[in-house]
Amino acid sequence: MKSPIKISADLNNTSIHTSLLELLKGRLDVFYEKNKELIDDYLYMKSKLEELEYRLDFQYKLTISNSKSSGKVINAKLKLPFAKNENSKSKYPYFNIHVGKLSEYKQGLRDPQVRVDAENKLKSFIDKKYPFSILNTDYQLVEFHY
Repeated sequence: MKSPIKISADLNNTSIHTSLLELLKGRLDVFYEKNKELIDDYLYMKSKLEELEYRLDFQYKLTISNSKSSGKVINAKLKLPFAKNENSKSKYPYFNIHVGKLSEYKQGLRDPQVRVDAENKLKSFIDKKYPFSILNTDYQLVEFHY
C-alpha cells in the first residue's frame, strides 16, 4: 500500500521521537480534513453493514431459570453489539428475554419449537427497542423491520 505521508529527509532513518509523532498527527489531521466527508461516509456505511449482518444472524443463548411465581422458565440471553449502554460494565449490553415456561415444551431446550419461539420473541424485542434505521441522502431516517 502506498503511504500518503511524505517524510522529510532529515527525519529519514532516525530514531523515534516526539517530532515524528507530531508530524504524523499533523499529517493525519490534514488528510482527514481534506477527505472528511468520504471518510465519515465510509465509517457510517461500514458500521451499518456490520449492524445489519448481526441482525440477520444474531447470537443468543437459551437458559432455564427457576421463578418463584411461574416455576421453571426459559429465557434467551441476547447480546446486541449495536446497542450501546453507558451505565453497564460490559462493552455490549446483554438482555434476558422471557421465551416461555419449560412445561410448554416437551423436550425442554432441545424442542425445535423453543428456537422458533425464541427467535420470534427476540426479533420482536429488537424491532421494538432498537429498530434498524439508516440515513438516506436527504438525511431522513428510514427504519426497517423484520
